[in-house]
Amino acid sequence: MQIYPAIKAQMGRWEYFIVRMSMRELAQNIRYAEEIHGPTQLSDAIQRQLNKNRATNDIAKYLVRQPDRFFSSIVVAVLDGEPQWSPVSLEENPEFRLLKGDSRLSEAFGILTFNGEQNYYALDGQHRLAAIRLLLDNQTDFSIPSDFHNEEVSVICVIPRQMETEFDFLLRFRRLFANLNRYAKPMSKYDNIVMDEDDAMAIVTRRLVSDHPFFAAPGSEFDSFKVKMSSGTNIPPGSNHFTTLEILYELNTRLLASAQRRNEGWGSERARLTEFIKFRPPEEEVDALEEELMYCWNQLLDALPILKEDPSIMRVHNPLSDDEKIEPHASHDCVLFWPIGQILMADLVRELLDDAQARSGSKRTTELTRSEAALALAPLNEVNWEAHSPPWRHILLVKSELGSWRIANEDRKPRLRLAERIIRWQIGLDRLTEDEVSGSEENSLYTMWKSLLPLSADEDEAEMWQTIVADLQR
Repeated sequence: MQIYPAIKAQMGRWEYFIVRMSMRELAQNIRYAEEIHGPTQLSDAIQRQLNKNRATNDIAKYLVRQPDRFFSSIVVAVLDGEPQWSPVSLEENPEFRLLKGDSRLSEAFGILTFNGEQNYYALDGQHRLAAIRLLLDNQTDFSIPSDFHNEEVSVICVIPRQMETEFDFLLRFRRLFANLNRYAKPMSKYDNIVMDEDDAMAIVTRRLVSDHPFFAAPGSEFDSFKVKMSSGTNIPPGSNHFTTLEILYELNTRLLASAQRRNEGWGSERARLTEFIKFRPPEEEVDALEEELMYCWNQLLDALPILKEDPSIMRVHNPLSDDEKIEPHASHDCVLFWPIGQILMADLVRELLDDAQARSGSKRTTELTRSEAALALAPLNEVNWEAHSPPWRHILLVKSELGSWRIANEDRKPRLRLAERIIRWQIGLDRLTEDEVSGSEENSLYTMWKSLLPLSADEDEAEMWQTIVADLQR
């Protein structure tokens, strides 16, 4: 016989019981659906396929490395075992006298017993169960935490209704499993950046918004003037925000992705980035990343003072005529205020700083002197970032059928890649031959650029290309 202290609850047609089990009890008692039912028809399947790699690598590693590990309730189906519920009254206890007659307590607490012939299987949580099993059976490369087998998790037991056939019970199980997963919405990227205390990129992004003079808000950080603090990556026209929180996270990740980290790995464990952001590194590593990020933004803002302009007038695709303006002021359409332009900028900054480090022999970005960093990033200020000028005009900024200008959606990747290649050549990151630039070969910059021009730009082709070449010679 198995006995569990339990809480009884009900929702819809489900009557269920909440119990606690140790890791050892879970591993010993809870089984996979396939271990109980064996192969099934497609229409009878009651569990999704078990991905053992996910259990072995991701979840087991989380259990071992995260001291604040925590699982939500594992939902368990219980077949057979003649479950018996025995409520325990609290009304006779003097400490609960004030709650006498409260229907919420009359049968909420009690004892759930099974006769020993029950079959438990994980309806929701089989990958968590698999990770626990593998760790306790020493079938992973990890050493389990001390006393791990006695740690406890919450288990929700669902059992058949009286007189319910096994067919109907399994039908309801299938529906329950589908509903548990259909309506379980993962956190958005925005919420992860706001909340995650393990992802070092999220941590330093929050610190940047809090502490850097360019990004910091005078009041609530959620009312930042510079960073749009809501889900998504788009910024509406006329907004005074420089960027969004999600884009800032991406920019920071790229600024910190030095050649050394890309080649050797992140942090003291030399992990891939995808692994590095899963577990909080030692505090000194987080502080070092923050220091480097602050340094990068300081140097970038010094090198590109245009970034300090009012964003509300820096992304105007279709400027008004002088007669249409309510207030006379200049408007611009600067690529550096578009998300795709900012990402390109961050990649260029990182590579220019990598080159400067290689020349100076510096091991860390922050070892570069201010003058060394300024010299490295100076070419960025020579680029024509105005979207209505080549190479952006007709490539990333295109005309719609109605005649208004907009960011290109069609063929965006090759268009962006071409613009990046042109800028890399202009600032000296890529050394190209004359044929690679202006030759007739299919992959020359000129040929690729010309192939993306609309017919309406044919008359201006020579002048625009000369502008692109002249920007290099400036």
